[in-house]
Amino acid sequence: MVQGEYMETVLSTKIKNSFPGLALLMAGFLAGLLIPNFIYRFSWKQQAFSAIYLLTAYGKTGVEGTDYLLQIIWMRGSFFFLSLLCGFTVFGVPIAVGAMLFTGLELGMVFSMSILQFGLTGGAVAATLLFPHYLIYLPLWNVVYQMIYRESMGIWRNHGIFPRKVSDYLLKVFLYTMLYGVGIFLEWRVNPWILNKILDFSKFF
Repeated sequence: MVQGEYMETVLSTKIKNSFPGLALLMAGFLAGLLIPNFIYRFSWKQQAFSAIYLLTAYGKTGVEGTDYLLQIIWMRGSFFFLSLLCGFTVFGVPIAVGAMLFTGLELGMVFSMSILQFGLTGGAVAATLLFPHYLIYLPLWNVVYQMIYRESMGIWRNHGIFPRKVSDYLLKVFLYTMLYGVGIFLEWRVNPWILNKILDFSKFF
């Protein structure tokens, strides 16, 4: 009986500590797909709204060399490392939830606005904007924010972070940072080349 109660407690703790990263991502993505359609339907200057985003996104391909790399590091790395630090605080839980939700929202809006503005060609270009670096970013964000959520949730419950857990956490931070660097490299060197090829190809349509 005692063992059964213990297993029930452990299972309950695991369920409460589980991070619904993919569910949050999909919810945000769905919202991102719907929001521009409502903007378009009610004529809230959707054309200008989407054009501003796409000009900003496509404008990044015009930046080359070190300046572009520094821009990517700042854009991708600043919030990423801030989130990792929040794993040691009670702010990790809302940061993790908000980050995955906002990521999905952003992706959904990019696809929806691109298709509304430029048709199927715009959808292809929007997909190209995310390739191949998002093959690294998306699974990594899910794992990292799950870790942040779990550690921060322990602090919410006054469990604290023990020295061994700190060393394990920092080791994971190092490994995830190295992998994140691979994604940044792909976004810096590979994505602009692929995007330019797609844009050149789309001129035939």
